[in-house]
Amino acid sequence: MDNNQFKRSQDFSNIESNKANSPNQSMEEYNKKAQEYLREMRSRNEEATRDGFLNTMKNASPPDAWENQHKAYDDAWENNKNYQEDPEE
Repeated sequence: MDNNQFKRSQDFSNIESNKANSPNQSMEEYNKKAQEYLREMRSRNEEATRDGFLNTMKNASPPDAWENQHKAYDDAWENNKNYQEDPEE
């Protein structure tokens, strides 16, 4: 990724507009990440933990964004910690 692409990918100038147009999207995305983490841990036969999930998400987040995202990821963990995939999916 060249510098221009990186700068565009980090452009948050329209974040308020995005939140106003789809306020639930963010929480849905956090929930999806929690579910993905739980599926991955199950597929590896490893225990999924809150700390493991939060560390994974912290490492995947830009350092300056983590403070804002931490609570949302923590809430996503609480909402999904008992998540079971529907066997029909």
